[in-house]
Amino acid sequence: MSFMHSMVFHFCKKGKRRYSPDEPQDYPAKRAAEVRQNRFVRIPKQVQITETVLGGVPAELLTHPKNPTDRIVLYLHGGGFVVGSVKTRRMFTGYLADRLGYNVAAPEYRLAPEHPFPAAPQDCFAAYRVLLNQYAPKRIVLLGESAGGNLVLSVLLQIKDAGLPMPAAALCIAPCVQFDQVLPSHTENRETEAMVDNLSGEVFDAYLCSREERVTRDPLAAPYYGDFTGWPPICLWASGSEVLRDDSLILYEKLKQAGHPCNLYLRGGMVHTWLTIPYIPEARKDLSTVKACLDNAMSGMFSEESGPIYLEGYHGKG
Repeated sequence: MSFMHSMVFHFCKKGKRRYSPDEPQDYPAKRAAEVRQNRFVRIPKQVQITETVLGGVPAELLTHPKNPTDRIVLYLHGGGFVVGSVKTRRMFTGYLADRLGYNVAAPEYRLAPEHPFPAAPQDCFAAYRVLLNQYAPKRIVLLGESAGGNLVLSVLLQIKDAGLPMPAAALCIAPCVQFDQVLPSHTENRETEAMVDNLSGEVFDAYLCSREERVTRDPLAAPYYGDFTGWPPICLWASGSEVLRDDSLILYEKLKQAGHPCNLYLRGGMVHTWLTIPYIPEARKDLSTVKACLDNAMSGMFSEESGPIYLEGYHGKG
């Protein structure tokens, strides 16, 4: 593990959010703290950020003069549906536009608890619909991390229900795909995880505002329970030491059993959504794989592996 990753993990663990239903949560304050922590992030000089609106949703468009203008990455940020923003993810989206060679559209979807489910998936789908008027569907790739990965999958379900054309592919970094099952990694990896404690409890209380099965298993909230027929190729990434490892595993297994094109990339010992922190050496290395997936998707290609792809440092399940 690189020294830089060890430092990032230390500070992430130190700032780990704790959720308890008995303690009041000041989400606006948490969001403001995130913005302060990211205030010194520098965007690559040639990347231009334009504020825009996609389907009524505020958004940022990040472009680079050397990037092709006929293709776009629709990026959905993470944050457990309650925190996070496009501004606090500019290190990653700027890297996508600068180093990976793709312009990025990043909607600022509404957050809970002020705007509970289904506001977030509706906003993300609205953004996709607008992009369909500007780009060929096979020149759009959806990309999201954590809760954003969940929203990528929920957008695919809405696209299918609306009878609209699918994007070229969907890339999900450590997505949360369900909340009513306690998977092994949810308990095994609590000490090696720097994400919020008790994610499901926070989702039930702040995002879904319910613990009823009809809500917690609604595919727009828990895409694992959706119908994947007709979906484009899907690429998943997860760390062997994170709480959400098994969310990617069960989704991958379900997709494979359904004969759906899907690849799963597993790396050992990494902090949750390490790929979104490109100054970590391991992230830069793995982002070359992300670029290959983007390039192949935009070219109408997908090379499916027979099983999970184990990246450096992964030693079996966990």
